[in-house]
Amino acid sequence: MDSEDDMHDANDSADDDFYSGGEAGLAASDDGDADYDFADHDSDDSPELLSHRQQQNYCILSEAGIKQRQEDDINRVSTVLSISKSEACALLRSYNWSVSKVHDEWFVDEERVRKVVGFPEKRIEMPNDRELACGICFENCPHASMSAAACGHPFCSVCWRGYISTAINDGPGCLMLRCPDPSCVAAVGQDMINSLANEEDKEKYGRYLRRSYIEDNRKTKWCPAPGCEYAVEFVVGSGSYDVNCNCSYGFCWNCTEEAHRPVDCATVSKWILKNSAESENMNWYCRMTYFAYSQSGTRILFSTLGMLINDSLPPHPSCTTISPCIHFDHFNIVHVQSLMIIIMRWGVLRIL
Repeated sequence: MDSEDDMHDANDSADDDFYSGGEAGLAASDDGDADYDFADHDSDDSPELLSHRQQQNYCILSEAGIKQRQEDDINRVSTVLSISKSEACALLRSYNWSVSKVHDEWFVDEERVRKVVGFPEKRIEMPNDRELACGICFENCPHASMSAAACGHPFCSVCWRGYISTAINDGPGCLMLRCPDPSCVAAVGQDMINSLANEEDKEKYGRYLRRSYIEDNRKTKWCPAPGCEYAVEFVVGSGSYDVNCNCSYGFCWNCTEEAHRPVDCATVSKWILKNSAESENMNWYCRMTYFAYSQSGTRILFSTLGMLINDSLPPHPSCTTISPCIHFDHFNIVHVQSLMIIIMRWGVLRIL
C-alpha cells in the first residue's frame, strides 16, 4: 500500500477545498506506486553534485511535466482496467489521482465505483430517428447535431455548448459535470468537453484539470512564491522538508512557510500567530491616538477622547502655544522617564 500515511502534513485542513473533496468522499490522496524521476538541470556531474541529487527528496515540476505525468497516469489506468481515457480520467479525479487507489477500489467492487463516478456498465445509445427532440430547448434537430453522454439523453450541440461553457465559467466544479437531465447522474467526460466546447473553454478546463492533479495529491504542492507556476513533488524518505524551487524561493514542504530549519513547524506557527496578535495591538494603539503639532513643529499626542494624555508633564521649552507637551529627545532623560510612566498608566500611547 501507499506510504503517504507516514508523512506528516500540517495542512490537512486544506482537504476541505474543492480540489481535495471529490463527490465520492473517497480517497486518501496520493499514489505510492509512482516512479519518481528527478529532473537534471545541470550538466556538472561532480561527486558533490551527485551526492546532492541522491539526498534530494523532491522534484520540481513545470506545467509540461505536470501534463505529462497526468497523461501517464491516465494511460496506466486505461490500459489496466480496459476503459476509455475519458473514463480513466474521471476515475482518477474521483480518487484524488491515486492510481493504486483506483485499482484497489475497482477490483474490490467495480459496480459501486461505476455508480459513484457516473459510468453505467453499458452505454445507452441515442435513438436512430432522423430527428430528435432536444431535452433543453425542445427543438427537433437532425440526429447528426445531437450528442449524449453514456446515459443516452440527447441534447443539441448548441445547448451542450452553452451548458458546458456555463459550468466551466462557474469554476472547478465542471470537473464533476453530469448529464443536463435533472434525474440523471451520468458523468460528462473529457472527450465530450473536447468535442463540444470552444477553444477558450477547453483551455480553462485543462487548467482546472492540472490544478486538480496537483492540489488533490498530498505528495504534490504548488510553490507558494507569488507568481510561481512550478509544482513540487515530495518523496518520503528524508527528515528534511526544505525545498528550493526553480524560481529561487525556499520554503518548508510541511507548512509552506519560508524555510525555517532547524526550527520546527509548530514553533514557527506560534511565532507567526504571536506577531499577528502584536500587529493587531499596534493597530489598536494607532486608532486610539493621534498627534497634533505646535507652532514650533513639536508633535503632541492626543487620545481619541479629545484630551491631552500627558497632562502630568511640564511644558517643554520648544512648545510655545500648546502646553503641556510630550516633546522629548535622547538628552531629555527626565521627559523620557515621565513618558514611560504615562505609557504604563494609559496603555494607549504611540511613540514615533
